[in-house]
Amino acid sequence: MRAPVEVLFGPLVSERSYALYQEGRYTFRVAPDATKNEIAKALEEHYQEQGVRVRAVNTVNVRGKVRRTGRRGLSGRTADWKKAIVTLAPGQKIEGLFGSL
Repeated sequence: MRAPVEVLFGPLVSERSYALYQEGRYTFRVAPDATKNEIAKALEEHYQEQGVRVRAVNTVNVRGKVRRTGRRGLSGRTADWKKAIVTLAPGQKIEGLFGSL
């Protein structure tokens, strides 16, 4: 069993993740080799003082983008990464992810 810090890298804050937050779903950046069970256990352990219970975990492997750098048009690539969309049990919230909302 890995520590929650090794599985969860942090929440993703975007317009889409904010819309999902209002439905009780939270978006996190996670380790590329993390399984759904590891993600659920790490989230419940990390937020155990709030009594969070995970109902479902959906994962998406996000491909890195090709980026141009410098004047010569040299191209590079951002790293591939994985995100998890976590659904909590009805009526539960994770406090403090979107500031004071």
